[in-house]
Amino acid sequence: MTTEFIQPINPMRIITSGIDSFFTHPVFAIAISNSHDIEYLTVNGLFYNTASIAFAEQCINGEWTRMTYMTKPRVTPPES
Repeated sequence: MTTEFIQPINPMRIITSGIDSFFTHPVFAIAISNSHDIEYLTVNGLFYNTASIAFAEQCINGEWTRMTYMTKPRVTPPES
């Protein structure tokens, strides 16, 4: 099992949820293992997997943009 670390080109942060509030963590690097398991390494050395965060944001042109996951609709061809 190999792990590849990638540093984001644009600033990135993750948002985690507590009982009463949200917490923002700047991301230093993204770790990808097994070609599909993603973890975020914060600037203070903590790892967060995708199940433990609410969402991630990336700063593009000075605006924080939420990164979302969208599934593609399955198109079935019409029956002849």
